[in-house]
Amino acid sequence: MPIVQEALTHCQKSEDFDAYKIPLLMKQRDELDGQLREQSETPYTHDYDSLMAAETEVADCVSLPSTHPLYILYTSGTTGAPKGVVRDQGGTAVGLDWCMANVFNVHKDSVHFAGSDIGWVVGHSFIVYGPLIRGSACVFYEGKPVLAPELGGAKVMWERCEKYKVTSLYMAPTAVRVIKKEDHPGTAVKEFDLSSLQTLSLVGERCDPDTVKWIYKHLPHVIINDTWWQTETGWPIAANLVDLKVWGKVLPTLPGSVTRPVPGYNVEVFNDENESVAAGELGKVVIKMPLPPAFMLSIWGRNEAFIEKYLAETPGYYTTGDAGMIDENGYLHIMTRMDDVINTAGHRISTGRLEEVINDHESIVESAVVGYNEPLRGECALAFCVLSNEANRGLTEQGFNKLKKEINTKVRADVGAFASLFGIIFMEKLPKTRSGKILRGTMRKIANC
Repeated sequence: MPIVQEALTHCQKSEDFDAYKIPLLMKQRDELDGQLREQSETPYTHDYDSLMAAETEVADCVSLPSTHPLYILYTSGTTGAPKGVVRDQGGTAVGLDWCMANVFNVHKDSVHFAGSDIGWVVGHSFIVYGPLIRGSACVFYEGKPVLAPELGGAKVMWERCEKYKVTSLYMAPTAVRVIKKEDHPGTAVKEFDLSSLQTLSLVGERCDPDTVKWIYKHLPHVIINDTWWQTETGWPIAANLVDLKVWGKVLPTLPGSVTRPVPGYNVEVFNDENESVAAGELGKVVIKMPLPPAFMLSIWGRNEAFIEKYLAETPGYYTTGDAGMIDENGYLHIMTRMDDVINTAGHRISTGRLEEVINDHESIVESAVVGYNEPLRGECALAFCVLSNEANRGLTEQGFNKLKKEINTKVRADVGAFASLFGIIFMEKLPKTRSGKILRGTMRKIANC
């Protein structure tokens, strides 16, 4: 692993990182003026407005090694303690330029809109660095568009796409589900001119097939590009290639799949003994070394933890921590985190598969399934479900009970009797991180406390 070793050797030079004292710029809002400033008096903290108003000289450009750290970004921490991912400058530029062009079909005449938090990795890669490197126009939106009060979540995304003639839209499945919850019939979509929109790419949570079908129904002219990647990778591991006709054409979207691994990623699926599994069999998803440009260099200040967490379990491979399968056509399906695989009645069940079946019910917008430790039966599946506004309106207790029975019957029919749900709990919304990932680990702990 010469590439990784070189990166680790660079990161181990503590005197290098000690010199990277990146200032913290704080933008004061009227509602919180003074509060953050009082709590953050450090030598590297500056008030944004004061700094911009000051008469300062423009700094000269400085040449740096391509392996010089570009930024440190902490993961959302849904699976444990947050980790400071270190990314380099040269590799990031190469990886994002190629990705913007070939995965998203974004060029100088494009308008790219990623409806994400700029502080998340999507914001870094595909709101700031990627579009700037590619030379395309990019729409910045402060906050979460689907929560905008002026138009409502069901309209604000479409209004921005019409206003700025967006060609490439990137959003989380969670955001689509918020829109679908408020506007299940898709009435709001028809109010805006979305003819400029060519692609709608998805990122964050696994996108269930029902959500993909909803998009196709109301935006039939767009290419749906479901992508899978991590903060650690910096850009998609698997996706459709909208502009690179490697297979002679853009591959058909398969609901529930992230299509195929992109060039640079050799993805395999292993069992617990680190042996390749058969097509269609669930296992742990790994990536063969070496890793492509823009991949993380290490975990900030914890090189040993980087090796232990990502490399030690599967020698010669990067351990993604996700469970999935590769079907007979080479399509990759990411089902859930490895920690969320439920062992019940002698069967290993992906919570993602259960959620896929539950979400296919016409009344359900989204769901989260966690393992519940029942004293007699052992680990069982417990489902938390969100209803569409239309289905929830005027539903009686008898109606809820009927709905629970329908969902459980559907799960038993589509997955098997062994997958019968121990319980179904209806919620107004599911707990999530700022990036839209469902906090299944937290929900599992609460259910079992």
